[in-house]
Amino acid sequence: MLNSSFVMDTNAKNSNLIASNSSRLPFLDRTRGLIMLFMALDHALFFWSSGRINNEGLPLLVKGAVTYNPFGNSSLLAYLIMVLSSICAPGFLFIAGYVLALSIKKRQLAGTPSSSISHHLWRRGLLLLFLQVFIASPAFNLPMVIQAGSLSIVTLGTFLSLSILSTFGISFLFLLLGRHISPWKLFGVSGLLYLLSQLFLPSFTKSFPFNQAIEQALQNILVLPVPFSPVSLVNNNFPVIPWFFPMALGWLYGHTYTEKRGVAYEARRFAFSGVSSLALFFIFRLAGIGDYLHADGTLQGFFGLSKYPPSPDYFLLYLGLVFLLLFAFYKLPRSSRLGGVLENFGRAPLFFYNTHLWLYAAVPALMANFNGYSLIFGVGIWLLGLIILYPLCRGYLTWKSSNRVRIPHSRLGDPSYIWKGLR
Repeated sequence: MLNSSFVMDTNAKNSNLIASNSSRLPFLDRTRGLIMLFMALDHALFFWSSGRINNEGLPLLVKGAVTYNPFGNSSLLAYLIMVLSSICAPGFLFIAGYVLALSIKKRQLAGTPSSSISHHLWRRGLLLLFLQVFIASPAFNLPMVIQAGSLSIVTLGTFLSLSILSTFGISFLFLLLGRHISPWKLFGVSGLLYLLSQLFLPSFTKSFPFNQAIEQALQNILVLPVPFSPVSLVNNNFPVIPWFFPMALGWLYGHTYTEKRGVAYEARRFAFSGVSSLALFFIFRLAGIGDYLHADGTLQGFFGLSKYPPSPDYFLLYLGLVFLLLFAFYKLPRSSRLGGVLENFGRAPLFFYNTHLWLYAAVPALMANFNGYSLIFGVGIWLLGLIILYPLCRGYLTWKSSNRVRIPHSRLGDPSYIWKGLR
């Protein structure tokens, strides 16, 4: 679920310690802001409504044979929500890798020691894992606990119910080593591991039930999404190896961005990448390759792709749409009110993520009525939640700006100074 890039809040905050706000690329924040709204829609319906599409493509072992959770029949509204929410995870991870690459390049140009950069990465990674376990996972599992009517169902597996936030955290830890090789090599290694994980997915699915708990946990964290079970040591629907791929792609784009070519050149690069990616998607989909869920001759079946784990067709479609969104928001005038609203959301992703989960989960928890309403009603709840979240995000940004401490380059390696700048 996403939703995940949340990470950008801390990335942008730290990059601003060594660069002014004028160096930000507004179209990144605007795109991320729109993605956050789609994520909130998906999660609002998760807590409030029935009929939402989820777990499409999930590999299942049925009587010894590997099958994949079908897309199934759905209403047009549920289908549209599925399409919008599917942009979220690849979009967040791509932008996360992109912004992180820009941030680290600026730190390196400012003379920041390599040890300080590594310190930043592992601290961010551990923070995100902490937030996943103690903030996000309890929110997602609140329906199960309330419906059970007892805390006895709460197990280690419910806390270690990992999702997009932990994928970000582990990816940060991966980059502790990955940043020491060229971004092209890192992207190549990530792509190779992703393709291997796709190739061996049936074997992993068959062996999973017979593995020991530790082996299952590692398999689930790295490669294989599985149906949630409170008796499992770890649950994870965003395994790191397939989902690190869009982050490595963003890392590559961020490292190959050069200011001397200008933002207009970068926008054209996004436009070309988007058109190329979508063209490849249609070629692959029409040829019947690149996805576990085959097109059934209907429009919904054609775009009903495997998300758990993400198939090549899934990445081609949704990363292509993300590229085009980046280009579209570059073309949107700076004075646009819509752009300003999205930018305010997009600059506070980590705050938004943790706040919106509990905002949408708390009320149905108190009412003990999860998934008890229609999709239309859930959409209304989503809009109401955004009205509440917007001033909260603006207030958070104001607070963050007033508490920012500009750290001298000579003190960037001092943890006490870094902490002042990260409050």
